[in-house]
Parts: sequence; C-alpha cells; structure tokens
Amino acid sequence: MDYFKQRRAYRNLKMYEMSISNGQNNLYRELLDYANDQGKLDDTFPMKNSALLSLTGLSEAGIKKARNELVQDGLIGYVRGRKNSFAPKYRIIKLYKDTIRATTSPKNSPKSSLEGTDKVAQTVPQTVAQTVAHKRLTNTDSNQTNKNKRPRSKTSRTYAPTERPYQIAEHLYKRIREHQPDLKKPDLQKWADEVRLAHERDKRAYDKFAKLVDWTQDNDFWRANILSTKKLREKYDVLTGQANREYKQKQAHIKEKLPDWAQDESRSAPAKQPKRKVSEAEKRAVQEKLAQFRQTAPTEEA
Repeated sequence: MDYFKQRRAYRNLKMYEMSISNGQNNLYRELLDYANDQGKLDDTFPMKNSALLSLTGLSEAGIKKARNELVQDGLIGYVRGRKNSFAPKYRIIKLYKDTIRATTSPKNSPKSSLEGTDKVAQTVPQTVAQTVAHKRLTNTDSNQTNKNKRPRSKTSRTYAPTERPYQIAEHLYKRIREHQPDLKKPDLQKWADEVRLAHERDKRAYDKFAKLVDWTQDNDFWRANILSTKKLREKYDVLTGQANREYKQKQAHIKEKLPDWAQDESRSAPAKQPKRKVSEAEKRAVQEKLAQFRQTAPTEEA
C-alpha cells in the first residue's frame, strides 16, 4: 500500500463523500501513521488503548465510539484484545485502486495493435463500474485531481515562546507529562492557537485558562481526559463550574473547622472596656491636694 496515495484518498473521502468527526479523524490518522512507521500498511498490527489515549487526546469512551464508526464505514479492520493477554489489533483498509496501463511495442503489427486497443476498451468500463461509489478517489488524472482540490485554509500564526498562548500550551504539556512521561510531544503551535481562540472568540481570560490547566491536572478524573488545549477549550464551562463548586465546599469546610477563639474573632471585634467609675473618697482626696498646693504656691508681687 502506498502511504501517500492512501492519505490522498482518505482526504478526498472526507471532503466529498463522508462526514468524519474529529474523533474519527484523530484515531484514523494515528493508526495510519503508526502502520506506516512500522511497515504494517498491508498487515494487521497491535496497538494498546493506553497509547491511543495519549496520541489522540480522546477519552476511552471517545476512542471506542470513533473506532466503531471507522469499522462501520469500512476504513479500518479491528480485532478485540484481551486484558493482560494481548492488545487489540487493527488493519488499514485500502481506499484507492491501482490502475493498469496497457502498453504496445513498436514492433507490433497493426493487428496486434488493434487487439491491444480492444483490451483497453474492455478494461475501462470494468474499472468505472467497480469504483462508482468512490470515483473521485481512483481518478489519477492530475488536472482533475487539482480541479477537485479545495483551496487550503490559511496556516495558523506562529507563536513565540514568550507569548502567553504558547506558554499556557507548553505548561499543559509539562503537567500532562508528570503522569504520562511517554506522551508524544504534540504540535504546541496548534495548541497555542486553540488558547488564542479561547481568549479572542470565547472571551476566556488567559490567567483563568492557565489556572484551569493546573486544576484539571490535579484532578484524578480530568487529568485522564484533558490531554490537549482543544479539549480544555471545549470543556471550559463544565470545568469552571466544577472547580467553583469544589472551592466553595472547601471554604465552608474550613469555617466549620475553626477553633472557638477564631470563630469569635471572625464574627465581631472585641468589645471596648468601660470607663472605671471614680469614687467620692478619691474625689475628696484630689480636692484636698489641690487646696494644699494653692496655699504653698508663691504669689506674684504687685
């Protein structure tokens, strides 16, 4: 199987004949690339679910759903694995047809040339009849292929390591690697572009987006499901809602655990001490001292 012909056929299939979800696309591309790297494009090959979780960024349920859809669409073959025994096996199904070109020798007689022409005339209808459902995939005419191609979308902008989107993308990658050290390094430029879109289109603050990165990777459930900035952007509202509820529960728990003296201080400031009342005896003693002072004090001369 030719890797580049297979990719071209798959791309045309997505563009013109089938609706393929992002999950299906991520899973198929990873399987195709792995089969090509291992020289298994024409054979079955094992692939662990844990590896696909890391490579695709999908959840376990997402991989199962995408895999079933790819099998039903006739894009891959699948053999179920057995836990602690052997991994699931996959096979890439060929999407394009090899074309056979008839050649004639210059030394052939007119009769032989005519026979060769007849053979070509017989094979052309047969090829077309077999590929009606995928006629665009088997067309090898370069002009027709270029005509059917859609113009490529503009490439995403490039982010410097000092820019905030790239820093957040890189931070998520580093946090994921804390519990998945074998994770293949993703395209951080694409991750950074998702962060920028979250900020500009979804109106998400960069600081909150960065804090959510740490919260998800500190959460036992979400760390296994948030494996890309795209997924973080999609689940932003769900994640922030859960994070806020968790924060409020912690604050309420802290107040309940305050000691008595801390609770009293938190409720109100200490009351002021009342002024001490002066007794009558103390007043008379002060008056007597004042009288003695006046008698002994020197007077001004006239």
